[in-house]
Amino acid sequence: MNCPCCSAPLQDGGPRCAYCGSYVDVDLEGWAKAEVSGPRTDLHCPDGHGPLEAIQLSHPSAISLDRCPTCLGLFLEHGSLQQLLRQAVGPVWEVDTPLLNSLVESPRSQPGALRYRACPACGDMMNRSLFGKRSGVIVDRCRSHGTWLDPGELRQLLAWTQAGGALRHEEQSEQERLRQELRQEREAQELRRKLEGLVALEARSPQRSLLETDLLMLLGRALRQLWR
Repeated sequence: MNCPCCSAPLQDGGPRCAYCGSYVDVDLEGWAKAEVSGPRTDLHCPDGHGPLEAIQLSHPSAISLDRCPTCLGLFLEHGSLQQLLRQAVGPVWEVDTPLLNSLVESPRSQPGALRYRACPACGDMMNRSLFGKRSGVIVDRCRSHGTWLDPGELRQLLAWTQAGGALRHEEQSEQERLRQELRQEREAQELRRKLEGLVALEARSPQRSLLETDLLMLLGRALRQLWR
């Protein structure tokens, strides 16, 4: 791929030309229907490039997002990114492990310097977190308003989803949920065993110390919480 501004080759395949510094639309380029509906004066680029522009995607159902016309970063409301990935990729039935490893080792997006950014909507600092497992993309999230993607990161997430990354993430999340339930069940069994031992001790020796009484009350309260 060549830069549309200076025609120089994009050496690393990233969204920014190393020669002229211009950004290339690698995320929404070639999208079936992507209509720009005008600037958003209430949303601003976290990198200081000014107001975002509203974009309407139809693929096949409508999804709204906002983009910085200068750096081509994207801002999506909560749930919109997952919906976009599902619609763009479609059903995935198996995991392509070699491709997933390749995406992590040679990401199609080029991460910039580590920094925390302000939310385009409220101005509060966003949290940085890895999207899924082994996607290679660390996104910026505002708890109240949405997710910010640097240019090229949507392309990386589309490739990750197509390679079965989302499917593997769901499988691993389910496995972790089952492990957590097993740990909780083991802790409940251990707590019941200790409580039964204290009850038996009380039956043998009615004269308990205040410490033993308090401990018994705490264990009983914790046990009732686990049994709810």
